[in-house]
Amino acid sequence: MPAARHLLLLASLLSLVSCDGEQRSPPTTEPPPVAKACAPYEGEPLASLKPYEGLMHMHSSYSDGVITDVPGDYFAKAKSLGYSFVGSSEHSDTLNNGLFLSVGDQCFASLQGLLTCLTPSADELLKWQNTAEQAQAASDDSFLAIRGFEWTSDRFGHINVYFSKNFSNAKFDGGYLFTMDTFWSWFTRDADTPALNGGSLSGEVAMGGGSDALAHFNHPHDKCFDKESAECDWNDFTLIPEAVERMFGIELYNTDHRNDRYLPYYAKALDKGWRLAPIGSEDNHWGTYGAEEHPKTVTLASDLGEAAIKAAWQARRTYALAPGQHLRVDFQAEGHPMGSQLSCDLGSRVVLQTQVRQKDGSAYNGTLRLFGAGGQELASTDSAHGRFEVPVTEGSHWYFVRVDGADGLSAAYLAPVWISAR
Repeated sequence: MPAARHLLLLASLLSLVSCDGEQRSPPTTEPPPVAKACAPYEGEPLASLKPYEGLMHMHSSYSDGVITDVPGDYFAKAKSLGYSFVGSSEHSDTLNNGLFLSVGDQCFASLQGLLTCLTPSADELLKWQNTAEQAQAASDDSFLAIRGFEWTSDRFGHINVYFSKNFSNAKFDGGYLFTMDTFWSWFTRDADTPALNGGSLSGEVAMGGGSDALAHFNHPHDKCFDKESAECDWNDFTLIPEAVERMFGIELYNTDHRNDRYLPYYAKALDKGWRLAPIGSEDNHWGTYGAEEHPKTVTLASDLGEAAIKAAWQARRTYALAPGQHLRVDFQAEGHPMGSQLSCDLGSRVVLQTQVRQKDGSAYNGTLRLFGAGGQELASTDSAHGRFEVPVTEGSHWYFVRVDGADGLSAAYLAPVWISAR
């Protein structure tokens, strides 16, 4: 070997040893970081989110439920069965102070029933206030009772409202027969601002608005005098931009059914710009609170405090369970949970990952189906652990996963993700 090459090799070896004798690593070139296709998730840490299963859409003698029950009864029953939360939703038609009447079916089944419904009790004279007191008494670190009401129009449709100080009554605000405008005016008005367009003298703020509320659409297409009219389904899901942020959900299961009759209406609402998470509702009028024959809702939240559940609903982190189903679902889209809005590079592809198991952790035998615009089924996999890829194209697009059981019936609807090109 030529002397010059010997000297060059020796110099190279010496360069790897420091003056104190410590050996140095040869210099390396770090690969550049891989650019993410989507903007990073900035919400609550995924590891902090826990699945809380609960009951939605409940009735008692305060409206048209069991004539001997009050909201405290369905709170107590759900709590005893191990559920995590209950959303009360007495019809606001009967919530005004002094309106003690019950209007459940039992009122008209016997003379005793009629007398019971016509005989006032002290707590029934202040139903709205007493529902709040019963909810507060039932709530603790392991259970949340939520006061709400059902706005009931048989021309436009029904809406459940939660967390509000005040309420509005479709029979009084014109929504039962004439217009949806007063409800939307009430829903978007400051809770401490009285006005004549929606509200009630029996609210915590007389005639105050509903800006502190969250709400969801109930049993679409079920409650319209004329199902073919343009007014049915809340004016055919006409978008109210100022209400979108707090109009968080829609029922995909109601009462005891396990079919998918609400799917076309869900897709229509999403196509029109509503950002709605799926709700499984008992719509319970019979005292069978928490029974297996009724749907349930799972909320992904950091804890069971009112603020955490409200934040989870507003972030659309829910999935609806069909009757008899108690599934637990892990879903991510590029590190974002269900209900998220993603901003991703045009032309990239987004991976949607879903894992389904039973509540006890055991395996679930089912099929995953991916849906998109128009309610079209885009893909499926005969597994409870699935991976779908969707392209990022111009505009904003929604996608959700439905879980079907081995019997071919749907078992759960997961909240969508909304993907926009950047």
